[in-house]
Amino acid sequence: MKLHHVRCMFCFVVFGVSAWAASNTPATVTAIVIPDGHYSRPALQEMGREAGRLLKNSGVTLRWQVGPPLQDFEGLLVVVELRGDCEMDGPIPELKRGPLGWSYKVKGSLLPFGDLACDNIRGAVQSVQGAESRVPGNLLLGRAMGRVLAHELYHIIADTSKHGRDGIAQQALSPRELASGQIDLEPADAELVRSGLQRVR
Repeated sequence: MKLHHVRCMFCFVVFGVSAWAASNTPATVTAIVIPDGHYSRPALQEMGREAGRLLKNSGVTLRWQVGPPLQDFEGLLVVVELRGDCEMDGPIPELKRGPLGWSYKVKGSLLPFGDLACDNIRGAVQSVQGAESRVPGNLLLGRAMGRVLAHELYHIIADTSKHGRDGIAQQALSPRELASGQIDLEPADAELVRSGLQRVR
């Protein structure tokens, strides 16, 4: 079967927003996850676990929570909106080309905001679900969501719209790369994330 590739895209914000900064170099990134539809708690837990695994070698400790941010948080704060239904229990959309996630850019800098397109991710997961039949559907979805989240956090923390040649930072990921096997953040891309952490002072 020919695998369809899915790509991330960037939305460019036209109004003025100051570049984000922190008072020191953090190793912790706090992701505030805001669903706009139904979601599976196991899927979100797996999303956080997988994204944390992928970013660990770049020096990032990922913390996340669902809902509005608390007044007190650790490190960088990134807000991620989950668009569509983030669960495998309802009707699954047909696999189609389209972005799995995107980040926002203004005046050349990436803002600490990102979106995940859950319906597109669900469609990609469904296309490989048979090959991973021993893994519950919502865990597969969460793994794929975590890989998309890690991709967007790579862009945001490294403050780059460039993609890696391989691994989770590459421009196009097949459904199998999203939900199956092992994929990592390549060393050169991890170094960009580390450099990004050092720049955010």
